[in-house]
Amino acid sequence: MDKKIVNMNEKRVKLGGKGMYIGGVLKERMSCFDMAEHQLCEEALIEADELQAILNDKLSFDAIDEVTISFISQVLYCNPEYFIDQQIRNNDIVNSSLNRGASTSKSNEIKGMLQRFSDDFSFLRQLKKELEGEV
Repeated sequence: MDKKIVNMNEKRVKLGGKGMYIGGVLKERMSCFDMAEHQLCEEALIEADELQAILNDKLSFDAIDEVTISFISQVLYCNPEYFIDQQIRNNDIVNSSLNRGASTSKSNEIKGMLQRFSDDFSFLRQLKKELEGEV
């Protein structure tokens, strides 16, 4: 009988979920905006050691402080679930437009802002519907 070694870390990254490591996804998102590690630390108000631990897959998603992942997400124009949910990444404006012509960090930043506006607008429309239903 042949034995097969399964690397659970790789499996978590492929399957997603709160127990996965997000270093690769985070590096990819940072590169969309040409953001260096020191710049992300400064803008997201996090320590370099903590960012290094995340980038080097020493901390799983569920081990990262909620405030930290929230600040990182805001700086990178996404929500925290972006890092653990492939479907959210597939629907992301910046991510889905990467292979469609020239993308620069500035154009990606504009796309991120548009996405944030779209998310906020959708939230407000949903809130309005709920409030109208209660009146």
